[in-house]
Amino acid sequence: MGIESKCIMPLPYHDSDQREGIIRTEYKNLKSVSWWKSLGIDAIVLYSWGAPKYTLIARAIHKAGIKLVLHLDTSGNFNGVDWDELPWYKKILRAIRVTLTDVLRAKHLSYADNITCSTAAMRAITDRLGYKKSLFKKHFPMASPVETCCAYDGREKKDIIVCIGRWNDERQKRSLFLMQTLDIFYSDDNNSETHIIGNVTDKMRDWHNSLPSEIAKKIKLIGFIPHSQLVEEYLSAKIILCPSRYEGSHISSSEGLCCGCSIVTTNRPKALSTVLWYTKKQSGTISLSDTPIDLAKAITEEMSAWKEGKRNAHDIATTWHPYFHADKVFNQIFTH
Repeated sequence: MGIESKCIMPLPYHDSDQREGIIRTEYKNLKSVSWWKSLGIDAIVLYSWGAPKYTLIARAIHKAGIKLVLHLDTSGNFNGVDWDELPWYKKILRAIRVTLTDVLRAKHLSYADNITCSTAAMRAITDRLGYKKSLFKKHFPMASPVETCCAYDGREKKDIIVCIGRWNDERQKRSLFLMQTLDIFYSDDNNSETHIIGNVTDKMRDWHNSLPSEIAKKIKLIGFIPHSQLVEEYLSAKIILCPSRYEGSHISSSEGLCCGCSIVTTNRPKALSTVLWYTKKQSGTISLSDTPIDLAKAITEEMSAWKEGKRNAHDIATTWHPYFHADKVFNQIFTH
């Protein structure tokens, strides 16, 4: 079944808008039942993060009789907070705030016909106070929609590790943690290449310049590249590496899985629950603890798994396509 779709967004129009593919309207219309009915559409995929401030939009779509799919790009930890780093009194205040927000978010989610996110994220959400277990019945396991161009093409995989990030965001992406991990990994004379993609910082360049030449040539600071070139990276690589403090769906991991890569990630069960879920089905390795030394060991273990025939690019890709490819996922949801 083909799906005709458009993007609906508030005004104003932007110069980069593809006018034939976007409907722009006044924000107040998004909360209007009659406006939604006037569109004559069958279904809406709403990117709201389940945020209570968008509840009136979800309610209007529901009241208009339109099938509503709420997509949650999350690990289940909506706040991006590292609770272990907070003093005890801030933990109490944060817990009160989160509980109240959860009650309001649960109301927002109640208007959905389907909720898409990872299974791990949905479990984390429904296990918390304020949510009903019945919400899980609406769940459809899709952490992130991925373009169909991300599909393994059968080429031979190389000993390449790809790591993609917004590297100037040190708190979330942790470039220092990544550099420390690679220092340890390459201290054992590993021959694998590492391709670091994204906005490379001055600190990363200084670090790279300080490396012994035989190690520096194995680590490539690639910077920004077009998506088509990024797909080529996925298709050649064996591993996607995630050193982040926290992530939602981590799009580079989901795209990588579709291209037959496996995932290596650090051990942060609450903040990275979705990325940890990606390692299931013989698709990756989680470090023993959230330290550079253990993440370096996890990379070594995963490369060994490839060499020992415990990883298969075709199997990884075909296993995860149904969870990510937008055409497959939404066809299933809309015809269900």
